[in-house]
This record gives sequence, structure tokens and C-alpha cells, in this order.
Amino acid sequence: MPAVRPFVKWAGGKGQLLPELSRRLPRKFRRYHEPFVGGAALFFHLFNSGRLHDGALLCDFNPELVLCYQVVRDEPEALIAALKQHERHRLDRDYFMDVRGWDRRPDFAQRGAVERAARTIFLNRTCYNGLYRLNNKGQFNAPFGYYKNPLICDPDNMRAASAALKRAELFVGDFGDVAARAEPGDLVYFDP
Repeated sequence: MPAVRPFVKWAGGKGQLLPELSRRLPRKFRRYHEPFVGGAALFFHLFNSGRLHDGALLCDFNPELVLCYQVVRDEPEALIAALKQHERHRLDRDYFMDVRGWDRRPDFAQRGAVERAARTIFLNRTCYNGLYRLNNKGQFNAPFGYYKNPLICDPDNMRAASAALKRAELFVGDFGDVAARAEPGDLVYFDP
């Protein structure tokens, strides 16, 4: 299985800091907890290096992001198929604007989990700088990114991410929810 990489870009991502973070982590720990999962770079790094012996608890305050991780874990093939449909339109600003506008429609909450997760990943990969930004009504409002050839879906990475996420419990919450569940010997990564 290939090494897993984050499948979303996220502000404050830790990909470039992984060598330094890895040096500072304890050699042994029980369960891994991350209350601000974002792109999950450190989680995937720990998975790739075989250090998630007792699994992980991943949390974020963003319900659409947590939904993405749940769908990647539980329904990777359906998500890959949905992303391939979006991928055909990755350079089309009008298509981007239409998909971005889904959360302005009354039926948005009734859309299926796979459809919503594919939307979030598509918007993340095609919006300006991978920025996840909401207006005061809770609607996604980052602008189109004008990339030459954005990668919407890497099926092999998505399947590898699914395997990694099977070792994780995922939930929407804040750092207090995670801290309350940590036990002695666990590693809790509070993003600096």
C-alpha cells in the first residue's frame, strides 16, 4: 500500500513540519488524539510509520470536514466515483460556482454524505489556495482558484487513506471534548 498523504489542503497544514514534529514526539504512546485534524498530515505520518498501535481519535469543529473523513473511511469507492464526476469540470468556473452554491439551497442538508463529501473535496482542490471559508450565514464562499490542472482525486491515495482512517474514531467537537477522553499514556497533539 502506498504511503498516505492528506487528500485535502488545509490552512496551517503540518506537512512541511513533519520531520521536526516526528523528532519531538514520544517514542511510545497509547492512543493518538488530534482535536484540530485539518488535513491530518501528522495522523497519516504516524500511520505510515506504524506508530498507531492503539488507534486514534480525530476531531474537528467543522462538520463538513469530519464528514469527509467518515466517507473516505466508510465509502471510498463511492466517493472516488463521485469525485471523478466532479473532476471532469475541474477547470470550469461556472461549474465551481454552481457546486459552491449548493449550501445556499434548502435541500442541502438532505444531500447524501458521499455527495457532500465529494463537494467539500472538489471545492477544496479547486478554490483559491485550498481555503475553507464561510460567510456569516455558514455558506462556503472561497473564490475559484484558476489552477492549470488541479488533482481532484487520487484513487490509490483515497483507498490508502480509507485503510488508515479505519484505525480512527472521528467526531465533530472541540479540543475540550478530546482532552476529556485522553488517558495516561495517550498522545494528544494540540496544534500550536
